[in-house]
Amino acid sequence: MDIRISYTDIFNEIRIDSVSNEALILARNYGYLPYMIQRYIDMLGVAETEKLLNTFEHFNFEPTILCNHIYISCEWLIHRLEELGFTLKRIPWCKYCYKVVFQPQSPSLGSIHEFLKGLYYVYRDASSLVPPLVLNPIQNTYILDMCAAPGGKTIHILLLINDMGVVVANDISLKRGAALLSNLYRMGLKSHIVLAENAIELPRKISIKFDYILLDAPCSAEGAIMFDRSRKIKTPQQILAKLVKKEIELLYSAIKLVKPGGTIVYTTCSIAPEENEYVVSKVLEYVDDIEIIEPQLNLWSKGLVKFRELKFNTAVSRCIRIWPHIHNMEGYFVCLLKKH
Repeated sequence: MDIRISYTDIFNEIRIDSVSNEALILARNYGYLPYMIQRYIDMLGVAETEKLLNTFEHFNFEPTILCNHIYISCEWLIHRLEELGFTLKRIPWCKYCYKVVFQPQSPSLGSIHEFLKGLYYVYRDASSLVPPLVLNPIQNTYILDMCAAPGGKTIHILLLINDMGVVVANDISLKRGAALLSNLYRMGLKSHIVLAENAIELPRKISIKFDYILLDAPCSAEGAIMFDRSRKIKTPQQILAKLVKKEIELLYSAIKLVKPGGTIVYTTCSIAPEENEYVVSKVLEYVDDIEIIEPQLNLWSKGLVKFRELKFNTAVSRCIRIWPHIHNMEGYFVCLLKKH
């Protein structure tokens, strides 16, 4: 059975029609679409919404590096970067990952010899490390990264399995796929196949079933407003409903592609419940062999079980929410699912 849910149904369920005076004032002062501010108020309250908005305005940028521990000692790499004037701090929940707490004016992280040789990958923020760690794949398995470009999470998966297994890295965009190929080549990793397919159509095009699937779904990127201020006004509710429809279809395709006993991580860099708890809950209405499970790594906030008039599957409380104003990281949602 396929999911048959229309754009109109989604839009009618998630739309926010009434906006308070507090939301209008904050939207005007900070430059957001009013419905977004109303959403934040409904989730957090006015005072905490102002903390979130101020965090987006004054976020402390700390790039994160993922050490290519297959080819190099991470201790040697950190020593080398410190010689060049960088100051790094290891992330306690990822033993080969480091925050860059100080950078010299020159050289830049992306221009030095060690980067060009593929000894590390640079993320703009540590949140991107969480989904592969929650997926926690093992060696000699079949793994699918459904929307893989530019490749950071694919690289992380390959490092987690010590480049031993089969990772299918797919992305519909040929332009973004070029960056994916470039990064995989630069890092010197081998155990991958790159596709350029519409991930929604993959169940009809390939017969492989996967042990692990990572779905980093295309989204509004509301959790990344500190990096891209255009996100404050880029996604009116009509566009949001289209994104949600696609996210539902992508997650349903992932469920078709995973083996019994296999695991899926659904993740977005959005703090919008419409793209997160709503998507997972809606898909679970159509399937009975999928369970949300508690990740072993869970240092952040829990998923929302309700939002305005929407009541979600209570198991979404096991999912992860990363809030910028609470955790000093890019906003993320990460949900771990297991197929029976």
